[in-house]
Amino acid sequence: MNPSNKRKKTRQQLEIQRLDELIWSSSPLGKFMNNINKRSNIDCPSFQLKAKNNDRSWIVRIPASFIFTGAKTGGFQTIVIAETLDKAWDEAYKSNEWEILKFKVSHLCVFPKEPL
Repeated sequence: MNPSNKRKKTRQQLEIQRLDELIWSSSPLGKFMNNINKRSNIDCPSFQLKAKNNDRSWIVRIPASFIFTGAKTGGFQTIVIAETLDKAWDEAYKSNEWEILKFKVSHLCVFPKEPL
């Protein structure tokens, strides 16, 4: 193929791609997608407020059998403040305040004190 023909073909292909972009950006779906992309670049103040305060109360319960060998009933619980379930478990591990439960706790559980 001749180099001038190759350049001509490349230029035509670029023009076709540019026309495709213009058609896409003028279509309703293209306008919608451009609008979404613009919005995602803007910082939303409500998101920033939520991001600053992610700490919440978690309840960590463990069966008594984990502490006392052979115990069949009861359990222990503590309430900690943490961002995630894993961090709540870490905080509970460090806690010195455990409440004795009168009901049987069959398995270890970590759950939010108040649902969102």
